[in-house]
Amino acid sequence: MWMKIERRWSSPKPSATRTDDSWPPPGARSFLLDERRAEEGDTLRITLLIVFGALGTLARYGLQGLVQHRTGSSFPAGTLVVNIIGCFLLGSITEYGLRHLSLPPEWRVGITVGFLGAFTTFSTFTFESMRLMQDGEWWRAGTYIVASVAGGVVALVAGMSLADRI
Repeated sequence: MWMKIERRWSSPKPSATRTDDSWPPPGARSFLLDERRAEEGDTLRITLLIVFGALGTLARYGLQGLVQHRTGSSFPAGTLVVNIIGCFLLGSITEYGLRHLSLPPEWRVGITVGFLGAFTTFSTFTFESMRLMQDGEWWRAGTYIVASVAGGVVALVAGMSLADRI
């Protein structure tokens, strides 16, 4: 199902190596270091990254806090829920986009790298896992790590399968 990629989400050209070669975007060095004026597409890409990144951060902050408050435990349920939802969204959005939409690369990068990159958080997952281990809660740490990784993979595949059916 996900092994047949006709074109990649992050760039309009198919990849023979199955890697993402969209970075650095054309003009990124000049945009960030101001050596020359950035082209219109570069400005749009950076703007979309900023806007979607801010929205993803706010969505993560709100949902993570809500879930953690509702569960009322020291187990990092908020981060777990956010990361699994993020995996599901990444799978469904990219698969649907590959099969049914023709979005410009700037928008694809804004949605996936900007919103979903800010929405999900590997560093928080790692920190919370380490904190549970430091507190001697090995069983909870192991449960959290397995649930995060396995749940993320299952959620990604489920999102891709759902997008295939739409």
